[in-house]
Amino acid sequence: MRDITVLSLFDRIACFHTLKPFLFSPHSRRFRFTDSAEYCLTKDRNRVLILVRLFLKPDRVDLDLLRKLRDKYERLVYFHDDAGGGIPRLEVLPFVDLLYHKALFRDRNLYTRRLYGKELFSDYYHEKYGIADQENRERAVITDPADFAKLRLSWNIGIGDFPKRTLHQRAAVALARTLGLWWVRPFYNPERLPEDPVGANPGTLPIHARLGLISRPSIGFHRELILKKIAGNPHFLQGEVPQKQYNRELAASKIVLSPFGWGELCFRDYEAVRSGALLLKPDMSHLETWPDVFVPGETYVPFSWDGDDLVEKGEGYLADDGERKRIARNAWEAYRTQLLGLEERFESILGEIEGGRP
Repeated sequence: MRDITVLSLFDRIACFHTLKPFLFSPHSRRFRFTDSAEYCLTKDRNRVLILVRLFLKPDRVDLDLLRKLRDKYERLVYFHDDAGGGIPRLEVLPFVDLLYHKALFRDRNLYTRRLYGKELFSDYYHEKYGIADQENRERAVITDPADFAKLRLSWNIGIGDFPKRTLHQRAAVALARTLGLWWVRPFYNPERLPEDPVGANPGTLPIHARLGLISRPSIGFHRELILKKIAGNPHFLQGEVPQKQYNRELAASKIVLSPFGWGELCFRDYEAVRSGALLLKPDMSHLETWPDVFVPGETYVPFSWDGDDLVEKGEGYLADDGERKRIARNAWEAYRTQLLGLEERFESILGEIEGGRP
């Protein structure tokens, strides 16, 4: 019986990451998937609606639509799916019962601040370096203390389908949009987690640093700063390459440098762990997320947001194979253990969505 409706944007992240627990859960047949708000308003007879990645493309919250959905459904839940700890669509909070996010600021009071560029790190670079966007958009903040109780942590992109196969996944998304989301399932890689990716990694390459740039200045400055720090350093493998080569190099790299992207969380965080490489990443201590592979000195190596210690730490762990492998192995074990708990986590969240206790 399909008694819960999931209204989602059908794109690669939704189809191959965010919606994976829904697609492969023992309860999967309970979900009716659609990308049509019109269907929800005119034809749907279910009383529970889950919104996934809505209002991202375009980046505007449709308040009129939210009011209509709120009036129709007994339970309305929103899975906000940006890559960072900031929630740039907090306008949804008055309309939903719960708001799930892949990462949350440990200091919830940050949701009462108007962060420049929508993320804590973009606000940091704006304040310290004067980085400004051509058009800075002021985002909603939490003004009603009762809304804090609606914030929940769900799961991040680390639970999704790896390795990334761009053309393959694009084809699946096209099918989902024309024939329905269920057509995505056969396109998933078989779930085979290696026993010891650290031992399997030959370590023939030093530090994987294949970084692309981001157009928005307040977000993209972070990567520009990192690229300046490592420019000309032979220990860092730089430049952009095709996806297949990128995947091959990851599997042979001792260390993977994973900067922030549009948010703090990036595919390469988990690509690094799955490849048995050491994860070298800007400090993540301000965030809660799951799966969590961000325990400093135990599952990853943090460096400062200014990048002042980036080269020193990268070269230091290149010279210490024992410590590098210890941290990489810890990260793999933490990640693997959490993945094995995904079904239980999803069961708990589903119960909460339906109105039970978390």
